[in-house]
Amino acid sequence: MGFATKNMFFALTLIIPFVAGYAGAVSSAQSTNDAGAPAPSNDTLNDGPSYFSRHFSVDALSNDVKDAVVRANLAPVSFNKIFVQTRDQLTTTAQAADGQSTNGQAKPTIYTVQQTLENAGHGLIRRMQSVEDQGAITVTRFDLTYRGYFPFLTQSVPANTGTLPPVVDARKVMRFDTNTDGHMNFTYLYGPTGQKAFDDPGQVTCDSGKSYGASQLNQTIEGQVRELDCQVIDSNGMVTDKMKLAYLEKYGVTLMLHVQGSESSIDSSIVDFKVE
Repeated sequence: MGFATKNMFFALTLIIPFVAGYAGAVSSAQSTNDAGAPAPSNDTLNDGPSYFSRHFSVDALSNDVKDAVVRANLAPVSFNKIFVQTRDQLTTTAQAADGQSTNGQAKPTIYTVQQTLENAGHGLIRRMQSVEDQGAITVTRFDLTYRGYFPFLTQSVPANTGTLPPVVDARKVMRFDTNTDGHMNFTYLYGPTGQKAFDDPGQVTCDSGKSYGASQLNQTIEGQVRELDCQVIDSNGMVTDKMKLAYLEKYGVTLMLHVQGSESSIDSSIVDFKVE
């Protein structure tokens, strides 16, 4: 698999639900990946929740990664399900280059993102996100994560896909910091399902920042927020993306506030938040 394709998978598994889930990156994923499984039936694509629960569970992890999760003895999360709606503003350098700018500033594109977060057991969180552009779903993303910021399983499925893209899965955990304050590092080997893992590991690092009342993000969110400043680091030690996340202490999960990449940025605001 070529360098460009490897970097595409690196983005899919490390940017969590972010830039990889939006229109530009979806086009890139379709053009570089021709190794997906045969197209699923319409029932499979339309029945997101069932597909979600079957394929994004602790039992779906590789034996090495499942053992690492069990040995970590992670604290359970406090919820069954959380439903979140966000308004995400995407700005790309391409917009400015195409003349889509006002007073020198690129005009942003607005997306609505519907998220379902589920308690997946063993301290992990299952997440399904649908990205909508003017009411039409453009991509659905599935993840199995630790607290929403360290990824174990990831899959982005464009709405108009003719093939089901492979799941990008962690194969071996090399470092797994399970604290949620201070400095945190997740380093792991990964690859698309059914193919050999890449030789170079992926890495996410996070450092905790300021704390404030969660109601500042949305009045329905209880407890405190701790901001996390995270970085995606490639195999050459270079920072490829920077992320600001909100760790919701009462619920033990993070939500995105801002992502800055080399070609785009995303700012997210929470419109609705409901807990089961």
